[in-house]
Amino acid sequence: MEKQNNILEKYIRGSISEEEYNELQQQIQNDSDNSVGDMLNECWQKDLNIHVMPRAAKERTRRQIDEKIKKDIRRIWFKRVSTIAASILVPVLIISTVYFYKEMDHYKQIPNIVSVNKGQRAGITLPDGTIVHLNSESKLTYTPDFNGKLREVVLEGEAFFEVTPNKEKPFIVKTSVFDVEVLGTSFNVSVYNDENIVETALMEGKVKLTMQGCPSKPVYLTPSQKFIYSRSDRQGTISIMEGDTELAWKQGILAFNAEPLEEVFRKIERWYGVTMHYDKESLVNDNFTGQFKMISIQEMMNILRMHYNLKFKIENNDIYII
Repeated sequence: MEKQNNILEKYIRGSISEEEYNELQQQIQNDSDNSVGDMLNECWQKDLNIHVMPRAAKERTRRQIDEKIKKDIRRIWFKRVSTIAASILVPVLIISTVYFYKEMDHYKQIPNIVSVNKGQRAGITLPDGTIVHLNSESKLTYTPDFNGKLREVVLEGEAFFEVTPNKEKPFIVKTSVFDVEVLGTSFNVSVYNDENIVETALMEGKVKLTMQGCPSKPVYLTPSQKFIYSRSDRQGTISIMEGDTELAWKQGILAFNAEPLEEVFRKIERWYGVTMHYDKESLVNDNFTGQFKMISIQEMMNILRMHYNLKFKIENNDIYII
């Protein structure tokens, strides 16, 4: 504070150096609470050399100095405010414009999501007329421009598609393992994230599967063929569909085809909307086959009890293997 007063005193006397004047300007520029004005009044109260001046001359000199400082303050603040305003206004204008267009684009691309919970199944019709049957714990996502140049959907879980033919607009089902491209056909896709085996089964038409990370080696299926892929082995095979196991769920049938008990429990969880509690290490190493329609969870568990000689307890939506 004392140093600032000394600089002001030199300013009043006219003995201020260029360096000190620049420092004073910096003080004025940073003056947010009129402290420079207060210090100026304090300096006028001191016994400076100007106290020997006649009163009228002293007041005239003070007004001149005050006016000069005010001009400096106005000039510096105008420059400062103009710079700040410009620096704020331009980015705000740019940000607002970018934000506006991003928001417009965002709303154009807000996806439509159809989710089916455990224990439920649902069917929807897409804007192009394609019918999709969703199995339990599945999700289908598509954007508002779905029926543009391409018809694309993203699938998690299992679904059966009856695709409306359109040679000009291929229909693509994107999954975490492969993409399925068709023109017009009916097929089933099962890609649950918690299952090692994923597959696609074709009923009518023709499909092309493109593995993620390997677009140069597509797989083609013809009717009654299915493609089975193992995540753990990273291997896929084409085989012939046997019976209607792949589409049993669509008819309300819970089907098992030589599946290990842990996989059986996982399917039961989805089908009935329950949670299975069991010790993986104690599970019987034996595969299970069967098809069951319109039976309760109690009946299903009784069948497993007889087959595996296991004991269980049902508490609301929780099933404990004991």
